[in-house]
Order: sequence, then C-alpha cells, then structure tokens
Amino acid sequence: MAAKKATATTSRRAALRAQQEAQESAKKRRRIIGVIAGVVIIAVVVIAVVLGLNHKSDDVPTTGQITPPSATKDGVYTLNPDKVKGGAPTVTVFQDYQCPACKGAEDVLGKPLNELSAEGKIKLEYHTLTFLDRNLRDDASTRAAMAAAAADVVGKFQAYHDVVYRHQPQEEGAGYTDEQLRKEFASEAGITGSNLTKFQRIYDNKQTEQFVKNGNDKGLQELQKFGTAGTPAFLVNGKSWEGWQDFTQSAPTADKLLQAIKNAH
Repeated sequence: MAAKKATATTSRRAALRAQQEAQESAKKRRRIIGVIAGVVIIAVVVIAVVLGLNHKSDDVPTTGQITPPSATKDGVYTLNPDKVKGGAPTVTVFQDYQCPACKGAEDVLGKPLNELSAEGKIKLEYHTLTFLDRNLRDDASTRAAMAAAAADVVGKFQAYHDVVYRHQPQEEGAGYTDEQLRKEFASEAGITGSNLTKFQRIYDNKQTEQFVKNGNDKGLQELQKFGTAGTPAFLVNGKSWEGWQDFTQSAPTADKLLQAIKNAH
C-alpha cells in the first residue's frame, strides 16, 4: 500500500516537473521569437531609411531634360550665391570651352575671380557658349558644356569648369574625348562614388543638352547687344567691361582685380 502511494506521488511530481519544463520551453521560444521579430523590424526600418535617403539624394530623373541647380534656364551659372555680400558687383563671364582666348583669360583671372566669389566680394556668373562647334566642325564645346552642367548637379561645377580649361588642347579644334569628359576630368574634379554614377548617367543620357543649347542661344543674343559675338567677354553689373584685358599678361591679386571691377563704371 505504501509502495503504491509512493509511486503515485512520484508520478505526480514527474508530471508536474514535465509541465514546468514545457512551460519554461514555451517561454524561451516566445522570447526567441520576440527577439527575432524585433531584429526583423529594426532591419526593415533601417532599409526604409536607407532607401529614403537614397531617394532624396538621387532625385534627378533618369530621363528628360534638366536645368542644373546653380543655373537659370537661360544658361547663367552663379557661383557661391549664398556668400554674395550686399552691394557686391556682378561679374558675368561669357566663355566657350574650345576658345583659346577664354583659356588665356581663365589662366590669369580664374584664381582671383574664384577667391573674390568665395569671399562674397563679387557675384560671379558664367555663361557658356558653344558656337565654336560650328566654326571648328565638331561638337566638343557642346559636350564639354553638357558635362559641366552634369557636374553642377553633383555640386562640382566650378571644379569641373576649371579642369576642362586646364586640359584644353593646344591645337584649336582637337576637342575633348568622351573618356576625358566622363572619367578623367570628373576624377580630377573630385566626382566619385554615387555622384560619379549620377554624373555619367546625366551626361550619357544627354539630359543637359537643351539647357546648353538655350544657354548658347541666349548668350549670343546678349552679346549682340554689345556689338560682339566673340569670347571671352566680360560684363560688370550688366555693362560691357573691357578692362579685364589689362591683366592678360600677368595675374592680378584678388584685391587689385576687385578694385578694377569696382572702377569699371
């Protein structure tokens, strides 16, 4: 009788222990499932954030014509617009990327103009023309202008602009290759990673072609008001300025150039 009672007690204990173990296992499974679910939710949130950031940072459509962010639809770029101080004179430069005289002006005036622009002492504008394509029977001016416009989309217009002029061929009309414009110049201008991908996509799809054409047409119309259709040409506060030619032999300091600009009219 005592043996039977002991056996029954042992069975109840074993059953209770098995039930407790089952409950504990169920709790562990629920905790594991909860952790996994939390990790999945976090991963989903991270992916959503990353996709959202990528969408915001690459909001340029893959097709269709675009206007670069630093320019007007008429082709006028403004450098460092947020730094321009009140009363600063506006200097507008008309250039063609195949123009040897434009390179000459850029070699002596580019650096001090960039300094004055960066300090907000002048409002510096560039108006890119492409009429030399017709004269030289190529399309290098247009392609260089399209590439510079694409560089502006990724925030590198000034750097790219300067690189193109540094590598202008010694022989007028030799032009620029796509390899130079798409890769070599972009690399030298500091366009890398996803920005390089975007830059090359915009260039390859010719998404700035109409902008460049408009810029050339409007620029030539503007120059005709001053009786010229050649480049380089300079305006100070909307009026023709020939004084820049006084510095063609040697580069002036930024201060000396600024004084000449202020004395222009």
